[in-house]
Amino acid sequence: PHPLRQQGPRATPNAHRRLDQPASAEAQSQSLISTTGCLIIVDTFRHLTFAAGLTAAVLFAPAASHASVVTATLSALYFKVAASGDPDFSVSTTPNVLAGSSLGPNGFPVASTPYGVNDVDATTHELTWWSPTLNSHVIATGTGTIVLPYSSNMYAPDSTGSNDNSFYETAYFVGDFTLGTSAVVSFTLGSDDDSFIYVDGNLIGQNPGVHAVSTVSFSSPTLTAGAHEVKVFYDDRQHTGASLSLNLTSTGVIITPTGVPEPASMAILGAGLAALGAARRKRR
Repeated sequence: PHPLRQQGPRATPNAHRRLDQPASAEAQSQSLISTTGCLIIVDTFRHLTFAAGLTAAVLFAPAASHASVVTATLSALYFKVAASGDPDFSVSTTPNVLAGSSLGPNGFPVASTPYGVNDVDATTHELTWWSPTLNSHVIATGTGTIVLPYSSNMYAPDSTGSNDNSFYETAYFVGDFTLGTSAVVSFTLGSDDDSFIYVDGNLIGQNPGVHAVSTVSFSSPTLTAGAHEVKVFYDDRQHTGASLSLNLTSTGVIITPTGVPEPASMAILGAGLAALGAARRKRR
């Protein structure tokens, strides 16, 4: 017999693969990618469903069960000012910031005449103690977050120093919160030296001037349901100490730091969609 006939029937490009014949490496790879992408999507939505259920449980649980829970985290921006050189530091002065006044166009407290201090922008009348742009004596040192209740010495850099012999620290803190219904939100604020607290850009309380630690309580006007912002300013301007304490005393309010990244669950969903998209592109 012809030697080629001993090899059996010649395979053709259109011949069907037997059911017990192993799939090619490329087919196995495509199947694995597709299956993996689907599994990731399923697992992602399982996580999201759990997260949604957990959120609903928190939101709709009886208020009494959360009576003692206060959850608040604010983003922090820190600065320093040399102990000599700026006319408002290493002196004892008090800025004239009117009750109920609003933040200026650059987002800083506005002083009214007589200003009581020197570092006031000529155009907007804003205090410039937190702005390297508006005040050349101010130097940005870092960012971070604080969790309420908060109480700390305030020594540069970023509240990690041990004294204010060479530099004074200034800082401000920002957070967002959402109300389901109209409500009043209350805080306690203590400082050495100046401090100011704003809700939705309007001053609700202050501890202005160079002074020893002084702690007071403040409440916002009745706020409407929806999104709101709290912003707290602090500065140390004299060598007699430096501290800040801040607490949210209203219950049922959750404050989150401004500019936080997307929740991890959304990152998981993104990974699943990316894997599925890659599988589809490979098939093409």
